[in-house]
Amino acid sequence: MFGKVDDHFIGIVDELVIMSESDAELAEGIRWIDSQSQKNGITFYEMALVVMRKHLAEKKAKEWLSAKLSDQRE
Repeated sequence: MFGKVDDHFIGIVDELVIMSESDAELAEGIRWIDSQSQKNGITFYEMALVVMRKHLAEKKAKEWLSAKLSDQRE
């Protein structure tokens, strides 16, 4: 349902966790992901993947909408 979390992705997330020790905003995001993973009964890494996929989908949707609106203006 959430996709496969591979070792490379785990390594990236682990690096973010380490970086969060000196970045309060990142630390807050990491804590939120942790609480959401517990709430949803999935691993921390699975929740991080869900968040990343949602972010990418929203970014692509905004880009698509921007392109459509730009096309209409021409």
